[in-house]
Amino acid sequence: MSNRLKRTFVSGITLLSIAAASPLSAASSLNLNKALGNPGFSREGTAIAVIDAESGQPLAMHNQDIPLNPASCMKILTAAAALSSLGPNYRMKTSFYSDHEPTGGVINNLYVHGTGDPMLVSEEVWKAARDVRGVGIQKITGAIVIDDSFFDSHEFPRKNGNDGRAYAAKTSAAAVNFNAITIKVAPGDGAGAPAIVSVEPPVDYISIVNKVTTGGKYNVGISSSQNSHGETFLLTGSIPKNAGVQAIHRSISDPIKFAASALAFALRQNGVEVGSTVRHATVPQGAHLIARKNSKPMSELIRSMNKFSNNFIAEQIAKHMGAVRFGSPGSTSKGISVISEYMRSIGIPQESFSIENGSGLSDQTRITANALAQVLASAYSDFAIRPDLISSFAIMGVDGTTRNWKFADRVRGIARTKTGTLGGVSTLAGYVPMKSGKIAAFAILVNGLPKGADAAHRAEVEVVKMIAEATP
Repeated sequence: MSNRLKRTFVSGITLLSIAAASPLSAASSLNLNKALGNPGFSREGTAIAVIDAESGQPLAMHNQDIPLNPASCMKILTAAAALSSLGPNYRMKTSFYSDHEPTGGVINNLYVHGTGDPMLVSEEVWKAARDVRGVGIQKITGAIVIDDSFFDSHEFPRKNGNDGRAYAAKTSAAAVNFNAITIKVAPGDGAGAPAIVSVEPPVDYISIVNKVTTGGKYNVGISSSQNSHGETFLLTGSIPKNAGVQAIHRSISDPIKFAASALAFALRQNGVEVGSTVRHATVPQGAHLIARKNSKPMSELIRSMNKFSNNFIAEQIAKHMGAVRFGSPGSTSKGISVISEYMRSIGIPQESFSIENGSGLSDQTRITANALAQVLASAYSDFAIRPDLISSFAIMGVDGTTRNWKFADRVRGIARTKTGTLGGVSTLAGYVPMKSGKIAAFAILVNGLPKGADAAHRAEVEVVKMIAEATP
């Protein structure tokens, strides 16, 4: 264990001991009783932990040791573990191979070996195709072969399945465009006319059957079915004639075919002749490396994950961490082990958390408010993690998942937060400066929403305002 890790471990043990011994610091002017009376909270189902981010001194506590569902605040654990184990400058690699060096601009198969880059979007795929063309390749006579063996499977981020929504897309070591598409629907020329439908990315994998008509209320339904070359999306219903363009985000069913189709599209755009054959196999030994595409640095991946609470990025990072730490194939369980190791290394006992996946899109994940606040305090004291973790959080009321929170007023632009929302769950955690000049680390977990998610968000923000105005 490194000296830095040893110091962090000892510090974490000390912080937890202080918190356990003193549920409410006598030096604190914070009193949660009024806040807990807010109708947006269920008193029994609400846990709050507020601590001094630098000293670890507890400032206010309520139900702090009761494990509750953190929803997307789980991503704080994933982010901290990734920054600790991989570092902010770490990049994932996607490599492109052929069976042999190009002969007269021709190769047989093009192999793609992915390691889980979660932000290999259309623009990046186009750049990769340009690099392939740049080494003189003009024609691929065989297949595009996708090697996603760095991950174990395409399992959903939650074990009770997927309803086709983009926020619950399948994982893949060779993923493209978050394994999701955007279907845009606009009104046609007049009442009764077919709606205008387009899809991004415009790849051969996707077929659209458009039965949406112009006129009436907005009522667009969508269903999908797989076919021999990809997936067909059936759109039905109506769209008002004066409506703007409506965007529908859906996950795809076959990441292998989708990735190959996206690459083939980009290669053709770059002047490379490509057939229609797709295979799922590993890169053979002795294959010739053509090009390599690096992901954005981990600090940027974390920022995109937390600012916009992107589940797909979180699940990809978790599996990748697992593969790096324990060997490929990476899996959700290996990723959870890495996160759990990190938690224990900073002095947080295993019994204070239980993790199902890396994103928090889960009915099973649990953590205490105290443990979550301690993660924030530990990260704040670790300069290897602190800058990139804080910058990844939403600036309250300004950007990310809180950009439309007009009720943030007195803490707008000041608090740095991660939000979480599931059915019956609302959570908020992060940092806020106090009048005393200190920085508070806080975690608010609400399970059971008597007045709905919006009321819970408003109640949580009132707690943050109270913290900011306190003078401990």
